[in-house]
Amino acid sequence: MTPATNDFQALLAETGIDYTPTPDFVTCPVRENSVFRYQHAMRSPSGHLETCYRIDAFARLAAEREAARAGMEVLSSVDLGRMVSANFMALVLNLSGGMFAEPTVFRPETAALLYGADWSALAFMRLASHELSADHDAAYVLAIHKNAVADIFVLGLFNDVGGAFRGEAGNFDINALPADVTSYLAPTVRFA
Repeated sequence: MTPATNDFQALLAETGIDYTPTPDFVTCPVRENSVFRYQHAMRSPSGHLETCYRIDAFARLAAEREAARAGMEVLSSVDLGRMVSANFMALVLNLSGGMFAEPTVFRPETAALLYGADWSALAFMRLASHELSADHDAAYVLAIHKNAVADIFVLGLFNDVGGAFRGEAGNFDINALPADVTSYLAPTVRFA
């Protein structure tokens, strides 16, 4: 196991998140980049979809903030539980360069049913740069939030071979997504 994989396993245990790897997917290396920090990645059997997982555990973030605070009351006053939608949109904007399909924010009862969560959202986009992956030109971001526990971000990297993105932002056809994306879009993480 790599240090990132060990950290991912520790985060799962600390946050009570159930993770079931997708059958036939293989673990792939975590790539250092400045766009999306993550702890674990898996690749589909065809290699056409790579899923990257990031868990932001609130207990760890609170401890990091406390250590960094050193007299900065403003920093410590930010409620971590209210940051998920802003972090989600920042991630989507950074990945897409501002060109993305309208995000779907799930109803609270849907987030609870699917993910054992309090909030969840999904967005699809073309990647603005190849820093994260030279092999893919499109992505989706799934954000899953559980109050007082953690935020999970699942990034799916793929190639838009079916032409799901047509021209300007907003011209997105979910029915034109590649087969790997539609087959494996359901995440393998859930709050217990």
